[in-house]
Amino acid sequence: MPSVSEPRAHVAGLVPGGAAGRRYFVTTSIPYANGRPHIGHAYEMIAADAMARYKRLRGVPTLLLGGLDENSQNVAKEAAKEGLAPQAYVDRMADVFLATWRSLDVEFDEFVRTTQPRHHAATTELYQRIEAAGDIYRGAYEGWYCVSCERYYAADELVDGLCPSHRTKPDWIQEDNYFFRLSKYQQPLLDLYARAPDFIVPEARRNEVVSFVAQGLKDLSISRASVQWGIPVPNDPTQTIYVWFDAVINYITGVGFGPAGADGRFAAWWPAQAHVVGKDIIRFHAVYWPAMLMAGGVPLPEQIVTHGWVNFGGEKLSKSRGHVVYPREVIDLYGADALRYHLLREVPFDRDGDFTWESMARRYQADLGNDLGNLVLRTTSMVGRYLAGQAPPAGAGGALEDELRAAAATAWDDVERSVEGWRFHQALSAIWEFVTAVNRYIDRTEPWRLAKAPAPRARLQTVLATSLEAVRQIAMLIRPVMPPTSDAMHQHLGLVPPGPGEWEAARSWTGVPAGHRVPGGPALFPRVETKTPA
Repeated sequence: MPSVSEPRAHVAGLVPGGAAGRRYFVTTSIPYANGRPHIGHAYEMIAADAMARYKRLRGVPTLLLGGLDENSQNVAKEAAKEGLAPQAYVDRMADVFLATWRSLDVEFDEFVRTTQPRHHAATTELYQRIEAAGDIYRGAYEGWYCVSCERYYAADELVDGLCPSHRTKPDWIQEDNYFFRLSKYQQPLLDLYARAPDFIVPEARRNEVVSFVAQGLKDLSISRASVQWGIPVPNDPTQTIYVWFDAVINYITGVGFGPAGADGRFAAWWPAQAHVVGKDIIRFHAVYWPAMLMAGGVPLPEQIVTHGWVNFGGEKLSKSRGHVVYPREVIDLYGADALRYHLLREVPFDRDGDFTWESMARRYQADLGNDLGNLVLRTTSMVGRYLAGQAPPAGAGGALEDELRAAAATAWDDVERSVEGWRFHQALSAIWEFVTAVNRYIDRTEPWRLAKAPAPRARLQTVLATSLEAVRQIAMLIRPVMPPTSDAMHQHLGLVPPGPGEWEAARSWTGVPAGHRVPGGPALFPRVETKTPA
């Protein structure tokens, strides 16, 4: 994980994309720094990381941006509870979040903390641009405000008088604030949605946003007089900028917007190809954010990619209700790759999904241990036992080999199509269909029987050479989702793990070179005690 102020080496400077400027910039939302990240937070970060890894393997210069929302009332409240200054509290929480993402092998190229000076500068710059356009004014506001959400709700948005997300009674707030002329951008936003139907995906979320905007937009209060912790309004230090106005600006902070943009990095990386966000914050990203950019004269991102929630046993994740799972709990039992696999396989990206300890144990034992782990172990073990640990020549092969190569080609096509559409559950399903096909191929060809036959051993060599190549291809296919497992599989095969730009070459059925040493190794997914944490 890089420091929070330095880009990773492969994205430093300008984009090495040639004349076409081919690159990929993907962002995640930034969680509040008022509590430990749970698996719901982890799901989004893992998905964005998997996409970034996939793009790099395809040879596309890629930047993955994450961050932490530190300018919030909730943060200030938690800091006060612990007797800490807000800055000391968020410094500690930043370490917690970064350690969690490291434990999950989520590699951010840039990580924006909204208390950083660079973010204050970017926020001030965009605010002043919008103000210069005549789209910020001062006025009085009153309405229902949920402190936990840090957002206002209209009366008809409440459920039985309660916040629809937290089921708590919101406060009635009356303040003199600064406002953004959001209403001015109603028609430009509707034009945007019509002109670019894929600006918001999936379609159900797009329809939700279009309906909301078509009903009419009211100007947005973008400052708070009663909040001291945050970024001061330029030229009026008695007010702070509304957390949701400042938070979304992190996306341009991370690539050098503002005074730092003179180095060309912002022009090289912006606009983002994808903002990845949860369904509960879609309005901030698909309505308020593009309107802010329009007002500030900044190009719009290409797409808002919206995912559903990870529930726990059918219930929304909630610390207060005891329905919460933290990544460390799962990692300690099953490892990071097992959690990455489970979340992306079990939870369809465009809908809500469920985590249970029972499904976690089942996926680990059946999919990872029995299907994938056993395939790698028995393939490399047979090469060691029957061929002295050396990869054999493949030979001509026959119908069964042709069938397996066709299954591999189908898997690659399905994976590419599914990942490009953020359908990781379908991509993993396609990979496991191929894993099943390889296991079935081994069962049908019975190399243990062929090893007992008198020489020549050409058929045995063909079968094991085919199996080794299939394992190599699977190791590449799973790499975006399970990078350490991919590394281990390559090591079991005695191969160097692939780097950026090697996806296309890996797809070719080239075979592990004859005579190559295949060292094998221990089981990738050893049996574990599946006792549910207390």
